[in-house]
Amino acid sequence: MMRVMYPSAVQDDPHALLRARELEISASWLASHQDASGEILWSMNGKSDPWDMVHAAMGLATLGRVDAARAAYRFLARTQEPNGAWAAERVGGMVTRISQETNHAAYIAMGLMHLHCAAPDVDFLGELWPTLERAMDWVVSLQLPSGAIAWASKNGKVWRSPLLTGSSSIHGSLVCALRIAERLDHDKPSWRKALHKLGRVLREESAGSDVFSNTDLPEKPGRYSMDWYYPVLGGALRDEAARARLVDPGLAKDFVEEGVGCRCVRDQPWYTVAETCELVLALDAAGLRDRAREVLGWTRAQRTGNGAYWTGATHPEGIIFPEDEQTTWTASAVILATDAVRDDSPTSAFFRELGELDASAARAARSHRTPFDEIPTSPAE
Repeated sequence: MMRVMYPSAVQDDPHALLRARELEISASWLASHQDASGEILWSMNGKSDPWDMVHAAMGLATLGRVDAARAAYRFLARTQEPNGAWAAERVGGMVTRISQETNHAAYIAMGLMHLHCAAPDVDFLGELWPTLERAMDWVVSLQLPSGAIAWASKNGKVWRSPLLTGSSSIHGSLVCALRIAERLDHDKPSWRKALHKLGRVLREESAGSDVFSNTDLPEKPGRYSMDWYYPVLGGALRDEAARARLVDPGLAKDFVEEGVGCRCVRDQPWYTVAETCELVLALDAAGLRDRAREVLGWTRAQRTGNGAYWTGATHPEGIIFPEDEQTTWTASAVILATDAVRDDSPTSAFFRELGELDASAARAARSHRTPFDEIPTSPAE
């Protein structure tokens, strides 16, 4: 049974950010999981899903592997369903879960805007516009009267219950989709209206709304840590409202173990790298940057020699779970969080800017920056 050593037992500085050569090792490991079609798998010979593929592509783009990221988005364009959605899961080139999730479909907007920040290319945005437009039109068509977005559909039957995390992720995707539409001179008032309604219900949720609690889904909001920080990560909450949510002593106590990380679920002692890094991005977006850097440092305990990361481990036992699992989306989460905390690349402020529909001024101020993987962290590198 494999175990990890948490920071108190690590020999070197547990809070040091990854160095450029370490990031390059992670980039190579991540790229090794992309096949010739452009598809990026969870793990070698494993499955894929649209959301996690986009997330992995964002990690590749952050580290300058732009062509690999484009290949992933072209793969998604080729495998899009006629209604604009994607099958929830594929294995060996075959669909293994036919359900279609709204946050999966929307996330391509986030990935394409992130890629455009890393390597501006209006022609590529134009190439992927029909894919993006079909995806977002489908997502918006499943908006509920409350403003939340229905979770998924299967065989044409819509599961009308909304997920707090999924709707929060879609909020950020709608911001990105509208930015892309603006750059391509397309007018999408239905997207803008949907964003307004969705943002309102997400902010009301933070004040005690029961929209996401009054569902027929077995999992009610609050068990997963993502329900805590995703309204911030997706841009619906900013400034004092965001900080108040993230430092709420009840929520923080339930999910965060100092020196270890962020739990996946409230009732299990399982601390996952991806959730920890998403929390880092939310903390950074809320202006809690010192805390973000501190929490990011805890993930070093689960880094492996090949530049990958264990999905998660228990505490205090340090037992790796799932056993031997290293996933591309986990490694990418570390890359994205490191990028944000370092704040020295064209994509560093990407998640911070999801709270604003127009972030062009901020991007222009960073236009002189070089690609992330070309910036050493110290003269010794």
